[in-house]
Amino acid sequence: MDAALQGLFRKRASVREKALSTIITSCTVNVQVEFAEKKFFTLVYQCLALLNKGSPKEVSLATQAIALFAITLGPGDSTREIYKDSIAPLSRALESSSESSKISSILDCLAIVTFVGAKDFEETEKSMQTIWKLIQRVTLNFNDRKRLPAILAAALSAWSFLLTTVDAWRLNYNYCEGAISYLSDLIEDDDESVRIAALEALALIFESGCFNSFSSEGKCSSSCLIHEGNTSTNGYSSIQEMKDDILCRVRRLSLKDEGDKDCNKDWLKVFEDGFCFKTSVMNWQNMLKSFAWYRSLQIKFMKHILGSGFDKHMQENEFLHELFKFVIPEREDVSGYGCDLYELDSKEVIAEYYEPELVKKDKSCSQNAHVTKFFPQQGKDSATEQAAHVITVT
Repeated sequence: MDAALQGLFRKRASVREKALSTIITSCTVNVQVEFAEKKFFTLVYQCLALLNKGSPKEVSLATQAIALFAITLGPGDSTREIYKDSIAPLSRALESSSESSKISSILDCLAIVTFVGAKDFEETEKSMQTIWKLIQRVTLNFNDRKRLPAILAAALSAWSFLLTTVDAWRLNYNYCEGAISYLSDLIEDDDESVRIAALEALALIFESGCFNSFSSEGKCSSSCLIHEGNTSTNGYSSIQEMKDDILCRVRRLSLKDEGDKDCNKDWLKVFEDGFCFKTSVMNWQNMLKSFAWYRSLQIKFMKHILGSGFDKHMQENEFLHELFKFVIPEREDVSGYGCDLYELDSKEVIAEYYEPELVKKDKSCSQNAHVTKFFPQQGKDSATEQAAHVITVT
């Protein structure tokens, strides 16, 4: 790892690419906490330098490495420093990039660094603004129409991932009609990855209960900064009209024969009945189940970033234990000599999750939704008073 880190200072791009690949592989298959703590400044500094001078492949690898270091370290002073040093260069790189591979990897890195290193909602909001501006830019001006769906799907997934940390009451002031109507337009997009990303974002918004808050105000705020410059042509006169339009589009989608018809029908259940696709994570003979959209999207995004290393990180990464409420009991020392007499074939894991209470068949699946949002720098929010379901599997 030290030799690979030194390779980042070499002049030949091929040597730097090989060094980055080595670091990424090592940090994926193992939780390199000690190395990350000692070397994060050097790695992040060199990787950020590559945003300007590196090839598209180098930029993709460099941003992957930064994201992996942030996940490995978890919330703390080191990731706080990574966030402060990275946010401006990553935002500028998004504004100037036209390569789809670079844009997708920068989006992933921006989302992870913000998720782990941002200290409050205002900092998260800035990253969400950056992502939404990119969505507007590529929708209106991106020339390569074949690669546009991949960028849109990546941007919407990153934006939704950050939205999982936002409390519903904040959406009164910082979420507006423009985003919802734009996402509604994408429900019937020709590309399946875009459709799914838009549906997941809308499902998260429904689950948050923000529609009830909007209804109490009578109309969405028009002063929202996150979605300034809306690209949608929809104009809703009321919250109910907005919800009806979403349900109408999802119903049309459920009737189509193209794609996975059963899956399309399941999406109708999401918006009519508050149904949530169950997300299960099998991990060394243990299982974490999620029945909430915010948690499912967090799991999905972390699996996307960690790839084949997700299981290993779920087993050993303390940040992910806290994020997904994993508690791995320490083995009792029965020898009297400060060591274990034997190694267990598998570890016991207690997974604790909070299931939203949803009102069925009332066409308003946002009512009575209580979810626990994880904000790395702030811990659990007040929703933890809801009753917890506990799973213990060995």
